[in-house]
Amino acid sequence: LPSGEVFRTAGDVAVPAEEALAALYAGNQRYVAGMAGQLDAYDENLLAAVTDGGQKPFAIVLGCADSRCPVELMFDGRPGDIFVLRNAGNTLVSEKGSTLGSAEYAVGPLDSKL
Repeated sequence: LPSGEVFRTAGDVAVPAEEALAALYAGNQRYVAGMAGQLDAYDENLLAAVTDGGQKPFAIVLGCADSRCPVELMFDGRPGDIFVLRNAGNTLVSEKGSTLGSAEYAVGPLDSKL
């Protein structure tokens, strides 16, 4: 769950959009309050589970390519939580080779609901 109690892997069920949005909001509130980074994102066993078990991100975020805007940090996310698409201008066009294909992959095979 996005509650921070477990890492999500491909074997997990999809998180409903409302719950995913609440998790992003709560993570951003921790970041704003200076309390982000309290979740153990570097536990060796959990990182192995994410690596070996595939990914099941609960949200897709289109973010800026600007290095000063670290999406995962701003939402207090851990590996596997957020499928981040970055580009200059935060645009999502439907041209070949665009980030739209990555978004479609996250919605389709990865089953992200937000």
